[in-house]
Amino acid sequence: MIKRPITPIEEFERALDKAELTNEEIELIEYIRYTSIFTQPGLVKELKRPSKPPLLTVLCQICRKIGSGMPDHFKKVINWSMQMSEYNTRWDAHLICAEALNVDNIPLSPTYGTCLFDVLVVHKELFLGFD
Repeated sequence: MIKRPITPIEEFERALDKAELTNEEIELIEYIRYTSIFTQPGLVKELKRPSKPPLLTVLCQICRKIGSGMPDHFKKVINWSMQMSEYNTRWDAHLICAEALNVDNIPLSPTYGTCLFDVLVVHKELFLGFD
């Protein structure tokens, strides 16, 4: 398994402050960081958002904004993302979260027949649920 670049939390918080996110974008990031585990339909339901544009697409856009404030780390995350991908594609939201795995190290995803929706988990260092 390829090691994920651990996010320097102080640098992340500075980049988050400088990202000029909208109130809805901030709400999405705070929700994800507080709950730690989520699905696209769950986000739509809990945050009472429209299903279009997909919130995972919005999450990628937010991550690009945050990533511009920490370009070296974001580049490392993107490289890791591409290495993790079966098709060598990047997923910008890997800055904040990754796919959850079951006990057999198989992603929780309809693609793998392990659940109905992709299940994502916030990176440990970004989790705020205990604060």
